[in-house]
Amino acid sequence: MNDFKKAAVRIYNDAKKENRLIEGRTLDELKRIALRHEGVIQTQVGSVAADSEPMSRSAPHTRNSVDHPFGEPEERLARQAVERLAKEKIVCLDTMVGDGRDGVTARFIMPEPYAQIAYGLKLLMDSPAARVVEDPTYTVLFFTDEAFEPNKKKKLLDKDITVRLWMGEKRGEQVKICRNTVYLGEAKKAVFMFEDWRVKAIDRTGIFLHAGARRDWLWIHDLETDRPELTETVTAISGLTATGKTTTLCRRLARLPRESSEMIGDDGGIFGFDGSYAAFEIGGLYVKTEGLDENQPEILRAAESRDAFLENVAVTKYPYMPDFKDTRKTGNGRAVVTREKLEIASAGLRADRLNSIVMLTRNPLANVISKLTPEQATMMFIYGESIESSGGNPEEAGRFKREFFLDPFMAGDRLEHAMIFYEILKKSRIKCYLANTGTIGQGEEKVTLRQSLAAYNDMLRYQLRFSTEPDYLGLHYPIKCDRANLDLMIAHRLFPDRELLRKKLVDFFRGREQFLEAFEGKYGKIPEAIRESVPYRYRDINDSERILAE
Repeated sequence: MNDFKKAAVRIYNDAKKENRLIEGRTLDELKRIALRHEGVIQTQVGSVAADSEPMSRSAPHTRNSVDHPFGEPEERLARQAVERLAKEKIVCLDTMVGDGRDGVTARFIMPEPYAQIAYGLKLLMDSPAARVVEDPTYTVLFFTDEAFEPNKKKKLLDKDITVRLWMGEKRGEQVKICRNTVYLGEAKKAVFMFEDWRVKAIDRTGIFLHAGARRDWLWIHDLETDRPELTETVTAISGLTATGKTTTLCRRLARLPRESSEMIGDDGGIFGFDGSYAAFEIGGLYVKTEGLDENQPEILRAAESRDAFLENVAVTKYPYMPDFKDTRKTGNGRAVVTREKLEIASAGLRADRLNSIVMLTRNPLANVISKLTPEQATMMFIYGESIESSGGNPEEAGRFKREFFLDPFMAGDRLEHAMIFYEILKKSRIKCYLANTGTIGQGEEKVTLRQSLAAYNDMLRYQLRFSTEPDYLGLHYPIKCDRANLDLMIAHRLFPDRELLRKKLVDFFRGREQFLEAFEGKYGKIPEAIRESVPYRYRDINDSERILAE
């Protein structure tokens, strides 16, 4: 048994033996416990609100046992967790992971003053009823020490925080220790990362994608019958935090009689070898509240309900009403909202097969939507081009970044991961697209939600047509659509200053080439057919002058 697992077992057993353990509580009981503590309030509508320290994930302070050698510092961290939590009355929350069919469970342990974390996680991961499991698959420990209070005055990079994940070689060995962070997202992403590792390296049933999924039943013209048929289509939406993933998943595309739309999962899911999908949060969604308004009615209603947990959200002075428009505290306000409060949420968490995968980016050089071959989709996921958000590293928020598979929580051989993805795409014949949800063109005009949804609607109904020749990013751009505004969809036509465009392209491809060189230096050569499917040098673009002249 590894040191992290030993520490987790000892902390639990000692607390139980000494009557310091609060476990097996219902959702309402956890709510009452949380509200007893300083800094946790009940809003006028009945939801629970609290601030975390820090107000984001501690990405710069996080390491895992696969990608980083663990040694004496990690042994010391495990001992410190035992010593610190031996003095505390602790809350223990046991939950299912997903719908329970995979037999995976999680245990979260924290000092009682931070019981709001348990309440939020109960909303997110489980049913309201009490649950105690015998031997959890994953364990997450929270504790603080004397550096916790001084940390509040420091920037994230300067805070004295330690977050470590022991990945293990078999089920049950996975333990995450969080020192001096009481941010709920650390617990959620622990399950995310452990699922990522389990599916690929332990159970070997596929890979885990940083992607939600939606199911639509739409009238689509069938070429064989030459008439509209009510057709089921399942689409995965992958993207970094703050790229519009949840918003895209929770909007109805159904408009005609007998059509329907539903959200299967929001943040991540198992992408099986058979092309299937399974989400991992059965209770709710952990949504970003920045910009949450009437344009996202379903999510707004859920966040304003009594069955919500608000983390780092501004709350007015008495009568304590949440104010999602006030982001002075942080741009990373969060709400845990239950699936029960989302009419669009599906009854189950699974889909037998994905039909499409849409990868979200934020890049003025990218079209509103582009069609990808399996090789291009794999390569674009390797590049993972988007922007940093306040949920990852607040000090870098808004800056362009490349994150492999849009997944900062991955461990292990990245090239192996990419090749598994490619093989599933080829075998299952899944269509892939790149969608820009940021700004577009020289003036960096905002890609509106209406435009994005119109493009997805056209895509799912087979009313989008794409160019036969690639654009300057090597991708096929839309040339015909029904609902979307074609004049605002093609990026290279929105750069009247061609010299400026050339400079931006040169800089963009320089960064891509540097990323590729570092990636292959660490993980090995990408197969040529995949590597060359999209350009990584400006001079690699075929007939680029003709494209720029269009």
